[in-house]
Amino acid sequence: MVTGLISKVLRLISRKIYFPDNKKAWIEPAVQKGKELIDDKKIDLIFSTAPPFSNHIIAQQLNELTDIPYVLDYRDLFTGNHFEENESESRKLKKKAAESEWLRHSSGIVALDRFAGDRIQEVLTSKTLNMEIVSHGFDQEDFDSHRNTSLEYKKGKLNWLYSGLFYEANQPDIFLNGLKELFTKKPELKEKTHLHFQGGLDSRIKKLISNLEFEDIVSNYGYLSHDISAANLLKADILWMVSNFSENLKQIKSGKLFEYIGTKKPILGLVHPGEASKLLDDYKAGFHAAPDNIYDVTKTLEEVYELWAKAKIPEASKKFAEMYERKSLTNKLSLFFDKVVENAQV
Repeated sequence: MVTGLISKVLRLISRKIYFPDNKKAWIEPAVQKGKELIDDKKIDLIFSTAPPFSNHIIAQQLNELTDIPYVLDYRDLFTGNHFEENESESRKLKKKAAESEWLRHSSGIVALDRFAGDRIQEVLTSKTLNMEIVSHGFDQEDFDSHRNTSLEYKKGKLNWLYSGLFYEANQPDIFLNGLKELFTKKPELKEKTHLHFQGGLDSRIKKLISNLEFEDIVSNYGYLSHDISAANLLKADILWMVSNFSENLKQIKSGKLFEYIGTKKPILGLVHPGEASKLLDDYKAGFHAAPDNIYDVTKTLEEVYELWAKAKIPEASKKFAEMYERKSLTNKLSLFFDKVVENAQV
């Protein structure tokens, strides 16, 4: 907790001192090196990904020096970022002015989802941005080449797995308390449940598990290598995640959901209505409940158990999942690059 608090304070201080971020010192040497590469090679397109948003300034400056078109990739929002707390009005105006400039001169924009794309377009309403949506994704090889698993599967039980760490507002309390509510209503379900966690549980969560009397139905594997964690995803019956950021933030913030989709396993997402809940609906084997509504979570958990007992949990749409394989996403990005270059040559 102390480390997390210190980290948060340092980020706040950094944002007050540096603009657009603490990588600004890299701008000048990066522009110089980029110009050298452009002079030496045949470069058709400049591609910048952010954060850090200093990269977008580098792309803009290289464009000014060379007239080579550039595409800006947003893995997060810059103006209107809900995680930039306590920003002064002067900094907000400075951010919007800088972003408007690099957007105005861009030849293409890549956003994670439509929500993010719409927010970026709102920064510069005087120009219709050439926008492409390229989401997070998964590597199919992660699930084809690894078979070593450490997950201790419990036969005859519904084996839940959470992969990764818990942080900030994303905590397991609502899920665990939802299960407790369900077990109070239907005590027999506890004997048919096992909860697996990989990534690590802190002392607070371990205490919560103890207070709920869940110790006998929990396995905590701690940190695992990527190949073993991927194999464990395939062995579980159902995967779950929580994204309890602001209800106004309808963007998908975590790549975890896409890794889960790669398994074709059933998924429970404790998410607000938005891009993530829509994705789970389209996936067909997805369930979702509001991450701040214990009644909604308990009701959805009960639905999952009822379907599981009848062996009627829906199968995932393989065709839908394949759209998020990284080779497919890379091909989509490549075609977008081709169009940008072609348009620049007209």
